[in-house]
Amino acid sequence: MRVYAGIDGGGTKTDAAIISEHGDLLASASGRATNPHSVPPQEAMAELIRILNLLFLSRMELLSHCESICLGMSGIAEDQERQWITAHVHDYMMKMKKAAGSTTACVIWVVTEGEIALMAALGQPHGLLAISGTGSIVYGITPEGIVHRAGGWGHLLGDEGSGYRIGQRTLQAVMQCHDGILPSTALTSLVQQELHVKHVTDLKQLVYQPGWTKSSTASMARLAIEAASAGDEAARTLLMDEARQLANTALALIRQCVSFYTAPMALSGSIFRYSSLFRDTFVQQLNDIYDSHQVVCLEDAPAPAVGAAQLARQKFRLAESG
Repeated sequence: MRVYAGIDGGGTKTDAAIISEHGDLLASASGRATNPHSVPPQEAMAELIRILNLLFLSRMELLSHCESICLGMSGIAEDQERQWITAHVHDYMMKMKKAAGSTTACVIWVVTEGEIALMAALGQPHGLLAISGTGSIVYGITPEGIVHRAGGWGHLLGDEGSGYRIGQRTLQAVMQCHDGILPSTALTSLVQQELHVKHVTDLKQLVYQPGWTKSSTASMARLAIEAASAGDEAARTLLMDEARQLANTALALIRQCVSFYTAPMALSGSIFRYSSLFRDTFVQQLNDIYDSHQVVCLEDAPAPAVGAAQLARQKFRLAESG
């Protein structure tokens, strides 16, 4: 029996999966952030090892038969970073397999988050991918494996159309409404209820304390989606504006390579998943140069962690046959 593992390592959470040779999901696990740009590198690696333990230790036979692991890690772009992760995971697997009495090697690949999401959505690791989760980025990956990207510069330099940016603008809209800059918005009561604050002015003390994180801001995006669905104009405006900004990033990416004009595009991330207004606005903005009928947003697509496991299987087969 051969099995393959996949990791979807994000800046907020990490998911892991093991599939069989035939693609059946055999095990899964989840944990906190493993992006070394979101948390300290040693903390990220400790959490990754903890998740691998959760994944394998409940079923030791899966560990013995694991042929390869593919890790799709957000924020990882440099060869040195990939080598660091590969070395740690390789040492972990060697140690654990030896303890289990297995002598078989396990091949480790570290790829972009875009490749595993495309594999999950399209069944291939190439095409176009727009991600809107805590952060945002657009990938274009050619059939030859050349990776192009636009955006993904983090919450201080970019992240247009991300959960963070939408959450930040949600909080700002509440304060602007309080100051009389914006008309009354349902976001005010929703934020007060969510954060248990009696007065809007109490938000300043709350969001500037050390315990308030990037994820805390991004979590406010859910309130904007809820208010927009109920017809709140302030929420609708900020969601549509952020969708257009992310679409402009996608258009800039498409212009980088002639093959991208006809490549399929997958949409990934919680904002696309939960806001039809955001998704529809994004797609409409592409129409000038890109055929929006090529956009794929599958509600029942496998999770990116499963896509990572599928890519581990594909890469292992190619290496074995080559």
